[in-house]
Amino acid sequence: MALKGCQTDELSNLVIAHRGVPYFAPEETLPSYLLARELGADYLEADLQRTKDDTIIALHDNNLQRTTNIIEVFPNRADDPVSSFTWDELQQLDAGTWYNKMYPDLARDKYSDLKIISLNQLIDIAEGGQNKPGIYLETKHPQLFPNIEAELKALLQQRGWYQQKFSNGKPKVILQTFSAESLALLHQHFPETPLCYLWWQGEGCLTEVDKIHVSKCLDYAVQQGATIIGPSFKGEKSQYYNFLEPWITDLIHNRGLAIHAYTFDTSNDIKNYAPLCEGQFTNRTDLLMDYYHRQHDEVNTLLQSLGY
Repeated sequence: MALKGCQTDELSNLVIAHRGVPYFAPEETLPSYLLARELGADYLEADLQRTKDDTIIALHDNNLQRTTNIIEVFPNRADDPVSSFTWDELQQLDAGTWYNKMYPDLARDKYSDLKIISLNQLIDIAEGGQNKPGIYLETKHPQLFPNIEAELKALLQQRGWYQQKFSNGKPKVILQTFSAESLALLHQHFPETPLCYLWWQGEGCLTEVDKIHVSKCLDYAVQQGATIIGPSFKGEKSQYYNFLEPWITDLIHNRGLAIHAYTFDTSNDIKNYAPLCEGQFTNRTDLLMDYYHRQHDEVNTLLQSLGY
């Protein structure tokens, strides 16, 4: 798919491991990301938040009840936001047992007592195997974490990942956000890093989904240096708003922007919608690898080799 004014090769045919491979392992934990890496994902996707003592972590929810045993460990603080906990406090939580309870057919003993990981640990994972994926980072709830964009820049500079590319020309880091304000700050701090403006119905300039509002969002994205739009679509498991209607994808591509849509969780979703996109966020890295005809070992074999 040829894009006008877009660095097509750098942003195309990308398998983006959404929170790792959360279908087979607890989301945004060590085995989830290790499995994504070993399957051959191009990017490990993570939601960034910050602890009370300024550690940037990978965690989706601002509340810890869904994916940890916070009620058992800190019963009086179960409703408190992530930002009110220190890194050491978060390390007291079990971030894996919930998965075993929710998905008994996929449960593994070693998932019990998994820990929340930091961005530094995620980079260690990306650097640690034969496959060297990039990282695709979202500023999550950025209004709750003032200056997180600048802190992210400092950390990536320290780790040698700031505005770097792999030998094949693909960027080591892609940044994403739903927040118009955070997008502007990311553009300020990362002028040469690909930026993805995530779309959700009813947010920002998409209070209505028509040509006027979509065009307005595209204008803003281009002004703030975005080269990617990250729209939702209505899949078999993800019943989101379908931004992958032909008239919308045409508007995006005509502005020279790539599309990285979310989330591809079934073979039918991939068959029907992947051809419309340059990259795909997925909870099933294995299925997208098959779509791109990339060889990989079986999931169970990989998890066993990783010690799970």
